[in-house]
Amino acid sequence: MKVRTTCCYCGVGCGIVVSKDRTGRLSLAGDPEHPSNRGLLCSKGRTLLHAALDHTNRLLHPELRTERGQPRRRATWDAAIGHAARELLRIREAYGLDSIAVYGSGQWLTEEYYLINKLVKGGLGTNNLDTNSRLCMSSAVAGYTRTLGADGPPGNYEDLELADTLVVTGANPAWCHPVLWRRVEAAKAARPAMRIVVIDPRTTDTAELADLHLRLRPGSDVALYLGLGRRLIATGALDHGFIADHTNGFDAWAAACDPWTEDRTAETCGISADDLRLLAEWIAPARGFVSAWTMGLNQASDGVARNTALIALHLATGSIGRPGTGPFSLTGQPNAMGGREVGGMATLLSNHRNLASAADRAAVANAWGVDSLPAKPGLTAVELFQAIRDGRVRAVWICATNPVESMPNAGAIDAALARAELVIAQDAYATATTELADVVLPAATWLEKTGTMTNSERRIALLEPALPPPGEALPDAHIFRRMAEALGLGRLAPQGDDLEAELFAEHAALSAGRDCDVSGLSHARLRELRAPRWPMPPGGTGTARLYTDYRFAFPDGRAKFPAPVFAPAHEPLDAEFPLVLTTTRLRDQWHTRTRTGRVRKLNDHAPVPTVEIHPDDASARGIADNDVVDVDSRRGAVRVLASLTDRVQPGVIALPMHWGKRLDGEAGRTNVCTSPRFDPVSKEPDLKFAAAQIRRHAPPRRRIVVIGAGAAALAFIHELRRLGRGDPVLLVGDEPREVYNRVALPHYVAGEQDWSELVRADRTQLADLGVQFLAGVRATAIDRGKRIIHLADDRHGRGDRHGRGDRHGRGGGEGHYDALVLATGSRPARSFLGDLPKRGVHVLRHRDDADAIRAAAGPGASVVVVGGGLLGIELADALISLGTQVILLQRSDRLMGKQLDLVAANLLANHLRWRGIDLRFNAQIESIPGDTVREVVLKDGTRLPCAAVVFATGTAPNAELARAAVLTCSTGVIVDRDLRTSDQAIFAIGEVAECRHTGSPGSGRMGSAAASTTAAAAAQGRHLAEVLRGNPHHPYAGPFNQNLLKIHGFPLASCGETDPGPTTSGTLAADAPPAEAVTVHDPALGVYQKVVIRADRVVGALCIGDLAPFPGLARMVETGTELDEARSTLLRGTAAAPPDGRLVCSCNQIGENSLRREITAGCRNVDQLVQRTRAGSGCGSCRPEIARLARVA
Repeated sequence: MKVRTTCCYCGVGCGIVVSKDRTGRLSLAGDPEHPSNRGLLCSKGRTLLHAALDHTNRLLHPELRTERGQPRRRATWDAAIGHAARELLRIREAYGLDSIAVYGSGQWLTEEYYLINKLVKGGLGTNNLDTNSRLCMSSAVAGYTRTLGADGPPGNYEDLELADTLVVTGANPAWCHPVLWRRVEAAKAARPAMRIVVIDPRTTDTAELADLHLRLRPGSDVALYLGLGRRLIATGALDHGFIADHTNGFDAWAAACDPWTEDRTAETCGISADDLRLLAEWIAPARGFVSAWTMGLNQASDGVARNTALIALHLATGSIGRPGTGPFSLTGQPNAMGGREVGGMATLLSNHRNLASAADRAAVANAWGVDSLPAKPGLTAVELFQAIRDGRVRAVWICATNPVESMPNAGAIDAALARAELVIAQDAYATATTELADVVLPAATWLEKTGTMTNSERRIALLEPALPPPGEALPDAHIFRRMAEALGLGRLAPQGDDLEAELFAEHAALSAGRDCDVSGLSHARLRELRAPRWPMPPGGTGTARLYTDYRFAFPDGRAKFPAPVFAPAHEPLDAEFPLVLTTTRLRDQWHTRTRTGRVRKLNDHAPVPTVEIHPDDASARGIADNDVVDVDSRRGAVRVLASLTDRVQPGVIALPMHWGKRLDGEAGRTNVCTSPRFDPVSKEPDLKFAAAQIRRHAPPRRRIVVIGAGAAALAFIHELRRLGRGDPVLLVGDEPREVYNRVALPHYVAGEQDWSELVRADRTQLADLGVQFLAGVRATAIDRGKRIIHLADDRHGRGDRHGRGDRHGRGGGEGHYDALVLATGSRPARSFLGDLPKRGVHVLRHRDDADAIRAAAGPGASVVVVGGGLLGIELADALISLGTQVILLQRSDRLMGKQLDLVAANLLANHLRWRGIDLRFNAQIESIPGDTVREVVLKDGTRLPCAAVVFATGTAPNAELARAAVLTCSTGVIVDRDLRTSDQAIFAIGEVAECRHTGSPGSGRMGSAAASTTAAAAAQGRHLAEVLRGNPHHPYAGPFNQNLLKIHGFPLASCGETDPGPTTSGTLAADAPPAEAVTVHDPALGVYQKVVIRADRVVGALCIGDLAPFPGLARMVETGTELDEARSTLLRGTAAAPPDGRLVCSCNQIGENSLRREITAGCRNVDQLVQRTRAGSGCGSCRPEIARLARVA
């Protein structure tokens, strides 16, 4: 089975083929027959199936609350829709027609757009229907309409390839429209004489391909275009015939250009006059040119002036209506164009009709079967939420968008929704917006519904489902029909079974004779064609270019020159806010990361939000690379990491717009800082320019007390100092010796390592780190009110002293803390307590234990080891190497039951028997007679003579100190993602900490509650150091425990799910996807390797004999990175190595260091770098970044 569909990310509109094999497995590939992408997909498109199949963040059932302050509860569709409809009607009756509003999305399908437009404007009688397309495309709409007479790009993607000069301005298609940029790269390679100009204040990856990069000052775009116009006029580089025959308003435009001399333009824009002249030469009529732009022009308080001033250059040079020419606005969303076609905004009518025209309103009303349509324009996005805050709008229905994170001045959106009497959220995913809703309606999403989308080059594609919606989710059009019926407006929605096809037929009929005519199309016809371009009247085959006859959409057929004025209305800079904050987009993310944020491959490229700042600005503020910084504006602040780079200009800082509070916390919510100012014509907000300040975040010095001197504590201290924190640290350890590696104690017992090899830090080394180390001192109590710990020195008796400050002396003392870190570890969990302690009964936790066990071992001695886990097996192996007779008791029927599958457990048992260890399964001690160990008696009556017994039956966290201080505890001390306990000043790390917030978006591994291994404990220590330096974005998904068994002749490592059966299934959700296992077993070589896969992610790995693949596999388990093509190489001779350095290639997981090694060796050619490293050989989206690395090396 194959389904043709279209990518649901950017406006390129890439064709996709989704296939299902005989086992039901879905796969995804670019459609080689689709004319827009020709089989190519970017990193986001290639991973769409992962997002589609991941239901962890999906809304599955309607939810409802009838009073604020109540939690929402699950409801039936009838109850949720019925309540919402009654409330909408009540509010409309009480406050008027315009007291209700709908805020929608450029991700709606055209049919959905059409029906909600009809329902709101034709049924509810208000034009208060706007969408998030207002945030990205409304300035382009106004620009086209004011100059060409109608909305719509005149050209197509082929024109970007055919252009003699391509001007990319206010856009970064290398990252935001990657597949289209691959086509441009190929065109440039085929025609090196092709000129590419990039106009952008930042040095982007798009600029890597540029022959000329103009780094103009933010906000000076109109001045640049006017200056170019004057230069064209002065040199006579105009198409006078075109101007005379096909345009109006030239003289007014020329007058507007006249003041902009080369020197004035260069000074205003911060560029050289030579570059200005060169660009004017390249866009002269003899060549013609294509311009392409996105948010850098549109998202501005003078966005319409920027658009019209740029289009004027095309009119002046006649660069329109011919191959390789034309002004081309690239849409950011997959169906922003389709929404404009149906009039799905507060200021539009269907099929590019004019809301201000009584005749147009009457034509649409007649087609819809309603008496009339409201003439008053509706509230646009920023105005709408302001009206909610003001109480003018009392009910808002939000669909398929997340304004709490995407709107400017986002903090005000929270306040607005709190003020509304009714908030309806209709979405496929749980978002920060749905959290604030009174009614939640679960919607189907991509690959689950039918409908059409129109891409940036006017191609209409039919999307068809391959999956059923999960839970009770419904397609948006079906939800709209249900709501229409509940509102008493059911007549406005078709009642047939093929709802979407009927809606498209209505829309197509209404478009007849319009500039965007699609009356020759239907769903059936679109199944025969592959994405034709409108206009498409009956009998047509699509239209490659508009205005080829130079007849424009004004009544007289002539285009109009604008008379733009350079008068930016940006937020002013001042001493308090002297920097320009601009927002950017990342290559592997989209919008607020509702989908992409849950795909690990995409997250790895830029895992946390960073603010770009020029080194000069950073130096003036004492900011170093990777410092935690606070970015403030007049509306709000974020806390992120600093990235020092000359890719931004001095005076400019740049933040990615994708981060928000649901996935990432409030600290990275960029849009709390952005400006709500908007263009007076398009009403598009000025998201690219906000006055800001940036400061190094410096938490006050804290007195830090760490209780416990193990791996977690030492890792915390080292990381704290590496991060530059000079906080005074008091380390309290209950053993009277150095900090050492407890994990290696079995090897110390065996004599394979002497004590010096186990020591990790002595008192002198700790003092060099600024740490006061109290060895042999025990913490006895925590006074949380006074923030004091009480201490006892067990070397000199016990006692407490009270007083101010830190006092430590013989017998006891106390320590004051600002931050207390509990790293108290664990103790052996003895399963046989009745006859203990006895002479000859041991545990292995400290050096004293190890010395005692070693004294009892040796030739002729017999030792019983109780416990077949890691410690018991390693100790048994150590003892057998000393000539000791060893009996290993395991209470179950296999070794390491939680870490190994049955095959591995049997292989391990056979090896231990071969080593001479006497294994006893299903064996438990009943008693140990006498005061000194001479034998043990098992429950089955067996008597085992021995000189010593060592219990290695697991551990229990040392949480008594925390319990006595009334901290929240379960088995261990409960901590949050920041390792903070129920007391905000007390943290816990290592085995004593019990994490309740495990797992991360996109993670394929099971969460674990406690750090049971040294590596996991050390990772917690490093994470806590980041927390205490104020970094809210350090990624941590809970403990990740790897099991490394170190015994003679049997290398073994495992992690995650190794036996997805009864032993582990109880920890998984009931609807977890089924597990698959890939195994290699070669008994002759002693090799057994196994990988467990769920939902295309490695969730468990086990290696015996050959551990080479394990590090890469363990990383896959830990991160949940999707396999995709890497599955074909699992356990097939290619070790899956983790990316070396910062991730560059998402598809093949290639890091920056791998590329730099080749570059250092002399390879600077991009194609050769791709061949040698495989970076860029997948989707190719990272090729510009590879080129940049090669250039700056």
